[in-house]
Amino acid sequence: MRDRAATRAFVLGLLSLPFGIFAPFAIWSGARSLRRIRASNGALRGGLSAAAGLVAGILGLAAFIVGTTYWLLASS
Repeated sequence: MRDRAATRAFVLGLLSLPFGIFAPFAIWSGARSLRRIRASNGALRGGLSAAAGLVAGILGLAAFIVGTTYWLLASS
């Protein structure tokens, strides 16, 4: 059985790359899904999707922070 939160994390992670506002939700959902998958002892699948969503969320958050910082420094 596939963990639905893994798919949610993956979609939110992909959305967080152009739209950084989704990044915290992707990180939270990915980390939560990975914990549930590991605790299920093989009953749940989707670890790769959850990990990809988590990584994409982290990258989206980093891009959002760097972009916002650059924008604030460049506009002053």
